[in-house]
Amino acid sequence: MNDLKDSPNRLIEFIKVWVRRALSISLYVCCFGLLLVLFPGLFPLAVITDLIRKKSWILTRAVIFFPYYFACEVLGIIVGLVLWIAYLFIRDAEKFLDWNFALQRWWVNALAQGAKKLFNFQVDVEGTDELTRGPVIVFARHVSVADALLPAFFIANPNGVRLRYVLKKQLLWDPCLDIVGNRLPNVFVRRDAGEAYVVNRLMHDLTPRDGVMIYPEGTRFSRIKQQIILEKIKAKGEWRLYEQASQLKHTLPPRLGGALNLLAMNENADVIFCAHAGFDGVVDLRDFLNGSLISRTVKIKFYRVPFAEIPTTREAQINWLMNNWKAIDEWIGQQLMKEKSVVRVQR
Repeated sequence: MNDLKDSPNRLIEFIKVWVRRALSISLYVCCFGLLLVLFPGLFPLAVITDLIRKKSWILTRAVIFFPYYFACEVLGIIVGLVLWIAYLFIRDAEKFLDWNFALQRWWVNALAQGAKKLFNFQVDVEGTDELTRGPVIVFARHVSVADALLPAFFIANPNGVRLRYVLKKQLLWDPCLDIVGNRLPNVFVRRDAGEAYVVNRLMHDLTPRDGVMIYPEGTRFSRIKQQIILEKIKAKGEWRLYEQASQLKHTLPPRLGGALNLLAMNENADVIFCAHAGFDGVVDLRDFLNGSLISRTVKIKFYRVPFAEIPTTREAQINWLMNNWKAIDEWIGQQLMKEKSVVRVQR
């Protein structure tokens, strides 16, 4: 009976999904085709403009990067279709899952390597020896569109860990994330919609090959967002949390719903914290076009907390998470101070 009641809703959802995919795929393919057609004219124009402006070849890099980005998207869509056709013949769900994890790793690696070479930024990372095995829950800082690639690039790709992501629903308009991301055990959530409980499903059947990835802040850091969140915590009368959150200078306080749900369902996974400094000020497309990422050094620190050391009660987990987030915040502050000192010396 319930199946009959749910049938109209399922049909509506099916139609919404494929209308979205038809629009997003068409848009991305058209953008790729248009950029290819315009490239012979845009490239020399960008070179001339950069020669006049003398700004680190910003436009030239951008004119190369965006066709490259859309090429990765289109190729990902094509490979995703090939994998689906292959699955129709072999009917092996586990192999199909592994193929799509491999496609996800390739896609992330291609974007990360391409951006790194084109924008000439360096990466200084510590703690990679902590990333070689699962099961793990990864809590990572979020300040830029670029840092979304870090966990896959340093955890999934070199170690073969199959990361399951908590992602915002707006990312479903990226066709590769929509198609491949929904084949994998990821969850797409709406911000401030009370959907933290849906992350629970990510904790089912974790093996040494698996990990769960979440950005506890829920959105990219900014001073305005920081103030808004602090005011909300204050309005709720959560004074202990407000005191802890007020001490953070470079990060947003973690949204406790998703993180605590993962910890509550955790049976044997260690936790890996990911701190980084260097993507600050590279928030969106405008920052890329302003050359904010060019020749930067991005510093990354991973550290692992064994399962046995993770508190088991909710109150203790909140304090533990906030204390670790404060340690991350302080580390970021130290790196930013070092960067400023280097700039002053160079001047």
